[in-house]
Amino acid sequence: MTQEASAADHIALLPNGEARDAGLIIAAVRGGGFDAFNDFGERVFQTAGPALTSLAAVPAFDMRGTTLSLLFGSDADRLVRGFIVLPGMQAVEPLPLDVASVSDPVEGVCLYRRGTGFVELALLHANRRATVWRMMDTGGERLTLNRTAEIALPFTAERCAGVDGDIIIGSSTGGLARIDSAGSVRADADGLSVLHFAYTELYGRPVVLVPLAAEGVVGVFDARTLEEISAIEVRSEMSIAGLQRPGAITVTDLPFSGMGFSTGLAAIHDGEDGRIKLVTRDVLGRAVTAPE
Repeated sequence: MTQEASAADHIALLPNGEARDAGLIIAAVRGGGFDAFNDFGERVFQTAGPALTSLAAVPAFDMRGTTLSLLFGSDADRLVRGFIVLPGMQAVEPLPLDVASVSDPVEGVCLYRRGTGFVELALLHANRRATVWRMMDTGGERLTLNRTAEIALPFTAERCAGVDGDIIIGSSTGGLARIDSAGSVRADADGLSVLHFAYTELYGRPVVLVPLAAEGVVGVFDARTLEEISAIEVRSEMSIAGLQRPGAITVTDLPFSGMGFSTGLAAIHDGEDGRIKLVTRDVLGRAVTAPE
């Protein structure tokens, strides 16, 4: 559990493969700026920044001989933004990113796919579509963005995640849907108000985790069919506070700092007390049954 994180609209995890105790939990604060915490819940630094409507993280990107942690998001002006988390300097600085070719307003940003020397971002737009952009370092003053795909969506989405060439989308009115690269709906779940979600695999089973604030639980959905599997309730234990009103969520399967998070963790903002609660993947895994 972290110190109070103001109103964290979005959360990103930045594990550090070279020094586990240097991993950071980044919160995009409502109204603008970033809070950064370690896994002990201590605030490492605060810094100014724009108000973001989405946030995606790339913990390690090799750029000109240096491995950097990058953040991407959309701001209140519906522009795509990029940031560098500077190692050892406790600062989040703008990423020199050429966004001139992105002309349509952006409702949300997520990581679509990664490869050697590139990152692909999915940008969500208001007219029921998403575009995919490949970011590369071509040696110029700015990193380049080139559009590689356009995907028709069944509804205007605010949240997304790239999964094996498909895109999972969510919105407060449209629920959840999984769309392939041709725009065909592979699965959907109507009747949900999805303000936040996270994709991960638990015991080899791909799942979507959806915070359900009114119920005080995190819904677990099969990422292939979007059928609900179960719900996770994080209760208070000894000195560890439970989760009362889950909101922004993110998950990593990479080792994060101490032994307790050696297989990764989930970070979930609790609107009840304004803190970010950390949940081990072992706890998350109890909500699913390993496939036979």
